[in-house]
Amino acid sequence: MASLTDLGVGDLREILWSLIMLGTLFYMIVFISVMHLHSQMERKAKIVPARLKAMSLSLKTISVGLLKDNSDISGREKDQVVEEVKKISNLWKTRREQLQMGYWEKMEARAGELTQLQEQKEHLEELIKRTKVKYHKRELDEESFREIVKDYQKQLMEINVKIWELEKSLG
Repeated sequence: MASLTDLGVGDLREILWSLIMLGTLFYMIVFISVMHLHSQMERKAKIVPARLKAMSLSLKTISVGLLKDNSDISGREKDQVVEEVKKISNLWKTRREQLQMGYWEKMEARAGELTQLQEQKEHLEELIKRTKVKYHKRELDEESFREIVKDYQKQLMEINVKIWELEKSLG
């Protein structure tokens, strides 16, 4: 077997030329596959607006029909009809979609609750700061100050625990 130093300049040129040809071939294959994927995506992109337009038209006709039907019913009957329409609309959804809907509704509710708790936490921290300022200005005596801050800190700890639990459940 010849070592690298035993190879001549002609052999190195042949090897280099072969590598260039292989690289060019690989580049052409990748380029063609990217062009093919691009054309498929363009075809799909052209189909989507047409489908959306068709769905929009069908939804408009359904909503017009529902408006006409809703004018005929009122009160308890209307609630029953709306409930039945929701059940029917959920029939076409797969089980997975239904589970995902429930999951995201819970996640949104938890996120809203988390935001509310964080706002309460910030409010309590602000109250503690204001109480400290009043104490330093001698507007509050030491015993009142300690009692007020103790209550605020207790509430703050409870909120921190709730926030921690929510963040843990949200992932």
